[in-house]
Amino acid sequence: MKIDLSPYQVRPLEAHDIPAVMGVDRLAFADPWPESAYIQELYFNPNAHYFILQLMQPSHKRWQWGKRGSRADHILGFTGMRVEMDKGHISTLAIRPEWRGRGLGELLLLTALIQAVEDQAHSVTLEVRISNQVAQALYTKYGFTTISRLYQYYSDHEDAYLMRTGPLDLDYQRYLGAQYHKILKRLQQQAPEFEVVS
Repeated sequence: MKIDLSPYQVRPLEAHDIPAVMGVDRLAFADPWPESAYIQELYFNPNAHYFILQLMQPSHKRWQWGKRGSRADHILGFTGMRVEMDKGHISTLAIRPEWRGRGLGELLLLTALIQAVEDQAHSVTLEVRISNQVAQALYTKYGFTTISRLYQYYSDHEDAYLMRTGPLDLDYQRYLGAQYHKILKRLQQQAPEFEVVS
């Protein structure tokens, strides 16, 4: 799956993206993954799909990148989805802190859920910190409900909620399609503008 929505693009994770993704991971989480985990998922897990969200360099001169920007700065977030048998699991989802609140996390969640549908998953699970009410609200919007509490799940001993969707049936797929178009429209309306920096 690849989404081009100037100036954003969602595309599959590639090996050269791993250092930048690890940088976002460190900004977003208190317990980031080691490089070996990404290598394992990318090269040795045929059931895994990982996507990055990046800023592209639009052709319009008002959006040109300055010399101070780096490739790593252009990666705004990422997500991972595994589907084994008919069960999907969102293993990770992160957005750079300064880019939150724009709908980009929702775009990545939709990307993962659509991938689960394409892989014929019957349902999708994920873990979320009990303190992360913003993420919980987003997941609830997409039909996730809490099915259990995982005590001291994270390295800092915070508990997690295990959440799961209902069946990814035709009604749910129609809902995903409608939400997908809404979020694309929202992102187009609020696309950032970049000044030329010499």
